[in-house]
Amino acid sequence: METLTFSYYLLMKRKDPEGPPVNVMAVARGDGPMQAVCWGYRNNRWEFRPEVAVAQLYEDWNPKGHRLVDRATAERTAAGFTDVPLPTEEELTEICRTAPRRRNRRT
Repeated sequence: METLTFSYYLLMKRKDPEGPPVNVMAVARGDGPMQAVCWGYRNNRWEFRPEVAVAQLYEDWNPKGHRLVDRATAERTAAGFTDVPLPTEEELTEICRTAPRRRNRRT
């Protein structure tokens, strides 16, 4: 299984875009359906959430709502709101590959 490569975004509060980031989003690069992982506050884990990426990057596009950063910055930022480190690219790939199958089993 080939490891995906990711772009990293800091997500900002809509009402305070200059304040500290509230989440980190890893978006897989490439063709095909959107694949993205971000911190899930409700479940306290990194989760497959392509709908968040679509909303942030395309539907509700706000140039101050997110910021493209390098992986090191994403890792440091994640440490500010969770004790669970940002997954490696191999782990992010696994989350992206297995999550759609788990979601389909629930329907």
